[in-house]
Amino acid sequence: MKKWSTIGAKLILAFTGTTALLTVVSAVAWLTWSRLDGQVSELLENSVPKYNTSYLLESRSSEIRHRVQLLPTLTNRVEIDSLVVELSEQLAAVKAALTDVQTNPLDDEEAAILSELYLELEQTLSNYSHLVQQRVEQTRQINKLKEQINWLHQDIRSELTPIRQELHWLISRGEDGEERTIALEQLRTIQHVLDVESDVFSMTSDVMEAEQLAQVHNATKVIQYKLDELIKSSQPILTLRSSISYQQLIQELEVLLLPQGVFYLQALDKVALNHRIASLQEQIDTQLGEIHKQIAQVVKRADKTFVDVKKQTATLVSYGNHILIVCFSVSILMSLFLTYYFINRRIVARLTAISNSIDAITKGDLSHPILVDGDDEIGRLSEKLIEYGESVKEMQRTNAVSLINNTSASLLTCDLAGYVESANLSARRLLTMQGEVEQKLIWQSFEGNNQRILARVFKRSGTLFKEGRDEITLCVVGLTQCYLHFDFHLFSHGQLNKVIVTITDITEQALTAKELERRVAEKTRDLVEKNEMLCEEINERERAEMHLKKTQGELIQAAKMAVVGQTMTSLAHELNQPLNAMSTYLYSAKLSCESGNVAAVNKSIDQVESLSHRMSKIISSLRSFAKKPDAEQPARQLMLKDVVEQAITIVNTKAKRKMIEIDNQIDDSMDVFGNELAIEQVLINLLVNSCDAISELNASKRKITISALYSSDTHHVVAIEDSGTGFDTHIVEKLFTPFTTTKEVGLGLGLTISQSLMEKYAGHIYLASSLEKGALVILELPYAKS
Repeated sequence: MKKWSTIGAKLILAFTGTTALLTVVSAVAWLTWSRLDGQVSELLENSVPKYNTSYLLESRSSEIRHRVQLLPTLTNRVEIDSLVVELSEQLAAVKAALTDVQTNPLDDEEAAILSELYLELEQTLSNYSHLVQQRVEQTRQINKLKEQINWLHQDIRSELTPIRQELHWLISRGEDGEERTIALEQLRTIQHVLDVESDVFSMTSDVMEAEQLAQVHNATKVIQYKLDELIKSSQPILTLRSSISYQQLIQELEVLLLPQGVFYLQALDKVALNHRIASLQEQIDTQLGEIHKQIAQVVKRADKTFVDVKKQTATLVSYGNHILIVCFSVSILMSLFLTYYFINRRIVARLTAISNSIDAITKGDLSHPILVDGDDEIGRLSEKLIEYGESVKEMQRTNAVSLINNTSASLLTCDLAGYVESANLSARRLLTMQGEVEQKLIWQSFEGNNQRILARVFKRSGTLFKEGRDEITLCVVGLTQCYLHFDFHLFSHGQLNKVIVTITDITEQALTAKELERRVAEKTRDLVEKNEMLCEEINERERAEMHLKKTQGELIQAAKMAVVGQTMTSLAHELNQPLNAMSTYLYSAKLSCESGNVAAVNKSIDQVESLSHRMSKIISSLRSFAKKPDAEQPARQLMLKDVVEQAITIVNTKAKRKMIEIDNQIDDSMDVFGNELAIEQVLINLLVNSCDAISELNASKRKITISALYSSDTHHVVAIEDSGTGFDTHIVEKLFTPFTTTKEVGLGLGLTISQSLMEKYAGHIYLASSLEKGALVILELPYAKS
């Protein structure tokens, strides 16, 4: 065979040419991509980082603007502090980006200008946040001042009501003379005083809502004029013995509304503070605008760099494309020639012919013609295949007998009708067959039903002929009982199909399986008996649990009744005042109706309706709280602020009597998932404990605050804080133990019941101390995720 006539030599020549073209293409591509890499590196090192930094600064500035707009809308100090911290973090991130020499892609001049702008913004934001915090505190003071004025307004009217009743009684006796005339004059004076006092109260509300200093000054002068008129008009009333309290209230109102008093100064501070906040808002908007302009300049310069690099890249890519097109054209033409002539005709066609010859030999067709075409590797392969076909013919003659005789398994072969053609010694010994077995049906070695089972295997419609395999297990009864497993498989012998049978003695496995079934039955009976005992124990535990729930419900109801008993005295006083006022308004309505004054009648009836609604709300809250539920109450979604207000309504009578302020800071949108009566019971227990703990303090320091701390993924965390001295360290760890109390009168079950109710509805309760060293109770209330 010649050296260059082989397929390998021809392939070497072809691949050498292809490699040369590939080298040229690679060199051009390498040069092109090297240039592109340099240009892309320039963009990545200069322009892209500038874009990233600009985007970072722009997003941070937008976040700062959003938080600045959100800051004046907050009314909670905790939320304002949290937002101020977020603003500080945003500014710190901006400073870090501008001052980091290694990662900052901006020029020194750009970075210096932006740093100076952000420094000015930081100073302005610091002043702005401080003013917002001052406004929150000022709002709290103004609300307390409004509440004090409202109390004075109600107390003045409450003090004048008995005097009016006394004068009406004198007039209604029908006696003439100087005493009746004086009573009529005093009654008119009281009505005039009430009208003037109402005008004063209405003007104080207008002053608190004023937006300009001039409005505050003018309204204060009018209030002072009305107040002088009120004092002057009240002189005839002050001569009465029953007007001592009224005189004190007028004096307190006069001190509160002095031209340079607390009311006037608070109103001036509010208007001035709002003007300063508005001015700083405009200054912040201006500073953010300057920052955005500077960032836009940085982006504009980066855009110019991008455009220049794009032009250079387009020129370089166009030059490289022309060279690559020429090389690819030559490579494609060469590939088409090699594929059609050399590979398809001289290699693939000849290999296909050899493959067909191999398939024929594999299927047993040894007469298939094999052609020898050419003097290369494929030609020599055809010669070797002819030699292999001859050797296969010889092997087929001796293969089956050698396979059966040389294996230790029990094997025999049959034709498709079931006649045994060969069997090894192990199979003969297992079936106790003697002598020659050829031309004997396989099932003739067995008796009875076993013959019919084996005969069905060799039916043409059976599984053996459909799937190529089958298996059965026979029980053979002789001197001893044994089990034989038969595996039937079709196989090809030359051009004929045969059946090979593998016989396995599985007597030991079958006996073991029966013993296992007997033991499983025994274990099953034992498990059934134990299951019945377990069901009885479960029923007993369920009865005990029902009894425990009933006892716990009665204990909770007893705790509710204890709270109701503690609030009854204060509740009587709370209801007595509206009843007296209603009596006065009804009497006034009667007089107005007799005189034909319909407007006065309607006003009196509206007052009676308002007082009736107030009494109904108190009684309804107490009745709902004291009612014992008929069954287990399910958990549902609740608005926490409404539940807190309901609890405060019940405890408020006791708190007012002890001059305790209860401040509910829960947000309107906070919802929890639980039982309304259970949460209300917990809140009432804690509020009553706080009222008892701070009742001995100075009246100005008696305060209870209910506020939201934060929210986790599953719970809202609420704090109940009082202004007392906190929990004693020697007993705080025992307060959740039943019958542990620090009160002179008490069962010591309030906190225990509260803990049980919280855990029942997946909540938690903890004891702590506030920053002012007062008692602090933490409640974790679950909420339903949307």
